[in-house]
Amino acid sequence: MPAKQTTAAVFELTWWAFTLVLAGLVLLPLYSTVPNFPFFVPNFVYVVVAVTVTRYLFLLEVSWLRDRLVVGALLALALVPLIFYMVQAFNAFIIYFDERGPDALIRGLEAETGITMDKYMHAEYRFFGVWAVVASAVMPFRLIYNAWVRYRARGRR
Repeated sequence: MPAKQTTAAVFELTWWAFTLVLAGLVLLPLYSTVPNFPFFVPNFVYVVVAVTVTRYLFLLEVSWLRDRLVVGALLALALVPLIFYMVQAFNAFIIYFDERGPDALIRGLEAETGITMDKYMHAEYRFFGVWAVVASAVMPFRLIYNAWVRYRARGRR
């Protein structure tokens, strides 16, 4: 492997490791305190998508995706159903608490712990959910701009 490819691979693997560790750390309080939390998978998806897509938004010039325009187009198309999934999961989260009450998952906990976990649960789910949806909605435009810049750089107008 040439040095540039090795550097790109190390860069990518380091970011994926950071993302997975961050997702684990964000979900750990919920997993240890509220084990029957029904939204672990969407929450994990939110954290991973938010960090990864934001990284590609800002660091696309130094990523492996920069010159792979076909892969970028496929990624842009794949983001559409992902956005729909994330919005539906977000809506399901809101409906869950509307139907079962605001303390549905913390009834068995001590009062102070329950209040803290309820605030944490709602705040981090909404934070990463909105972040992931917005970043995913912006990403196709970034990929289109990247393709346009690459096309113009090759001397075609």
